[in-house]
Amino acid sequence: MTTATHTLTDGLNNFIFEVTENVCLIKFVNCFGAITKTMEFTVEQGRKQWKLALACGNKRGYTNPRRPEPSAFAVEMGETPLYVD
Repeated sequence: MTTATHTLTDGLNNFIFEVTENVCLIKFVNCFGAITKTMEFTVEQGRKQWKLALACGNKRGYTNPRRPEPSAFAVEMGETPLYVD
C-alpha cells in the first residue's frame, strides 16, 4: 500500500495530508513541530479539506518549527532563555 504525503502551511502551523488507497489522515502540526491532532477522512473528504484550506489562504509547503523563547516579562523577572546563539 502506497502513501502519498502532501503538506500545507498557514505560515505558522502545518498540515500533513497522508493519503492511502481509501483513507486520508490529516495531521495538525503546531509551530514547535509537535503533532497536536490527527483526523481521519475518506479520500473524497480529504480532497474537500485540501481545497477548503487552499481557499482559506494556506500555501503548499512546510514552515520550519520555531524555538520557544521566554516572554519579555519572564526575562525581566530573571528567567534565562533555554537557547543562546
